[in-house]
Amino acid sequence: MTAPDQYGQNVQIWQMTDAPSIPGAAQALADGIIPRTVMRFASASARGATLTGAYAPVEGMATYLLDVNRLEVYNGSAWVTPPQTLTSTTSGLSVASGFSQLDFAGYREGRNVMIDVYLSRTGATINESDGNIVDTVCCTLPAGWRPTHQTINGPWDSGVAGGGFVLGTDGICTLRSATGDINNGSILRLHITFLITT
Repeated sequence: MTAPDQYGQNVQIWQMTDAPSIPGAAQALADGIIPRTVMRFASASARGATLTGAYAPVEGMATYLLDVNRLEVYNGSAWVTPPQTLTSTTSGLSVASGFSQLDFAGYREGRNVMIDVYLSRTGATINESDGNIVDTVCCTLPAGWRPTHQTINGPWDSGVAGGGFVLGTDGICTLRSATGDINNGSILRLHITFLITT
């Protein structure tokens, strides 16, 4: 009679006391192992058509969908994408002349990145005219916390004025527009979220 494996996974192993049956032994092993591997399916509909009846999904089962390149796990009632690990940093920001760093934080979960930068203007006033200012580099983000495929636009504000900045794939943040002058002592808050491709 088959017996469970020694790893607590309930994979049935053919015993020497069982009637000889190579197909039976192979089937018992396959039935125990395959549902515990990452099974590949062309699509969610192909998976649904296969995993039915006695082969219906059970909690902890994992599949990979080839059409959307996605790993999914069955949680007992639905197929879900496993959560990504959250990583963060508070170091590596390079501040341009005329600014000083007050705070910096970067958060990444999977391909999603969120950046918060707090700077103080220590240089001369940056004058606004009709909503524009001279393009002014304020800081550079550390490697690994930058867009990977294109320049991204984000907002900044000081509590008195606000505007927009651009973030390049080189990590350089450039202030480009403002609703008022950026005076010496102004506290600038830059916030941006984006997706990376690698």
